[in-house]
Amino acid sequence: MFVCFLGSAMAASVPGPSLHVGDPALLFSLPAINEDAALHAVARPTVALSDFTGVSPGFPSGALVVHFMRREGGESQLQALARLDKKYASKDATFLAVLVGGTDVASTSSWVQGQRVEFPVLDDAHGIVASRYGVRAYPMTFVVGAEGDVLAIGQAASSSLEADLDVVVSPLVGK
Repeated sequence: MFVCFLGSAMAASVPGPSLHVGDPALLFSLPAINEDAALHAVARPTVALSDFTGVSPGFPSGALVVHFMRREGGESQLQALARLDKKYASKDATFLAVLVGGTDVASTSSWVQGQRVEFPVLDDAHGIVASRYGVRAYPMTFVVGAEGDVLAIGQAASSSLEADLDVVVSPLVGK
């Protein structure tokens, strides 16, 4: 189940983020662990929120899914995002994973490369961006619209991540 955080109505057992639906998403720029995917997505090895949203995005997206995660349990999350990325490839949706806490660069890079995902997986090794977004529990997903506003925030179990995000993203980009 995707636990949505809408305004101040939050599930008591899940700590909520400091951003809320309707807030402008906070700008960030992070290096991609899988540089080939970043080069394909934005033509450089770092990826920024402004590449996809805002006044003059380079690669506009109707819905940008920013998924904060840790390595533990991450395989199933990345595979769920990969299936959605393929499903919405022609539908104006973009998927980014932000890996938090992967401080062993060689091991993290090898792990991400082994997942064979085609969307950028960004490196937030020290959790700076996750902290700015107020992420206190993992995984946590933010869906950002073309104008840069947060459209949805939620948390789903790895087993339901794909179905739950599909329900959120589908109406934003059309089926």
